[in-house]
Amino acid sequence: MNKGTSRREMLAAAFAAPYFLTGGALGAEGKAAASDRIRVGHIGVGGMGSGHLHGIYNNPAAVPVAVCDIDAGNLARAVKATRDTAKPYHDFRELLERQDVDAVFVASPDHWHPLHTIHACQAGKDVYCEKPLSVTIREGQVMVAAARRFARVVQMGTQWRSTGPGRGACNYARFGHCGTIREVRCWHYPNPTHPAQPPQPVPPGLDYDFWLGPLPWMPYHPARTHGNFRWLMCSGGGNIRDRGAHIMGLVAWPMGIDRTGPVSIEATGDRPDGLYDNPVRMSVTYEFKNPDWTLHWDQPGEPKGGEYGAVFIGDKDTVAFWDNIDSEPKAMALAIPTPGQPTLEVSNDHRANFLECVRTRRRPIMDVAIGHRATSLCNLGNIAWRLARKLAWDPAKEQFVGDDEANRLLHYPYREPWTLT
Repeated sequence: MNKGTSRREMLAAAFAAPYFLTGGALGAEGKAAASDRIRVGHIGVGGMGSGHLHGIYNNPAAVPVAVCDIDAGNLARAVKATRDTAKPYHDFRELLERQDVDAVFVASPDHWHPLHTIHACQAGKDVYCEKPLSVTIREGQVMVAAARRFARVVQMGTQWRSTGPGRGACNYARFGHCGTIREVRCWHYPNPTHPAQPPQPVPPGLDYDFWLGPLPWMPYHPARTHGNFRWLMCSGGGNIRDRGAHIMGLVAWPMGIDRTGPVSIEATGDRPDGLYDNPVRMSVTYEFKNPDWTLHWDQPGEPKGGEYGAVFIGDKDTVAFWDNIDSEPKAMALAIPTPGQPTLEVSNDHRANFLECVRTRRRPIMDVAIGHRATSLCNLGNIAWRLARKLAWDPAKEQFVGDDEANRLLHYPYREPWTLT
């Protein structure tokens, strides 16, 4: 498979216990004792990963028992945050070998999400994977297949469906208040730029080769790593793939496209120089059929509120949501459904929804297949921008129609020894 572990060994470990929970996940009535709480491992504990770690540490339903990061500073801080109760790991595969870990929270850089999730599913762990789900569409397909093959609960960390304002706006759009919706417009502020600079020494404590993982080799620069990976097409894909995964996931909900996609994509945008290769400004148009409607992504676009969001435009009314997260008063009135009022699925805590599904084995509100389709919209926009021409897409086959050049961009060659399958 890759470094030190063959695919046969990984699959053998997975088949040993892929379909049951360990004793720590069986639960108890009321507040669970520490021995009965879901035992969680954390892969990637800087940034958002630190937030998940603190959230789980203070959650009565779960307990962090293992933390993993290839940055020694992040790892030391994570162990300290658990008062030295969680065991540290440098290599995520060693964490996944633990039979007493029920679930993992993946908050590594985006280009690591697929391998961390797939390996975790193979090892019999449920997964909460930060957004976006993947860097390529092929990765997302394999992630869905792994979750289904090994009967794993996999939630993408786009928490907007677990908020009242998000649900209210989507209820308003879904249940007829806007009338027939033929257009949805998203807006977001532009991507940043960074001037070209020479490489810098890798800082002590950072395993930069492991940080790169499957990516092509590139010289180290701090403006490309940790949170800055978002501004490289290969590792982050810009705002459309970062916060766009949130926005697209919420747009998809009332529009009924959790299992499908557009039939065409066209994008325009500038071609920046320097350390970052994402477009500073870009516009993407997606066309859907049956029913027919159009989705627009614009950087910067025309805000209806806040710095980023989307507006549903119907023949009777419009409704918008924005930021993390807010919406109009008329939408907020539908955030908490009254008896008999139609509503989309209700979740008020994204992590809690995942942990509940670990226990019940139901699919979470942002199941991996839904997350894959939302992330695909982001990735399709970037591919259309890269090729600078209109692309025809088959949403059932998940491939471009009669376009070998575009289909080659559905994935990229992993750097050895890493492989996707």
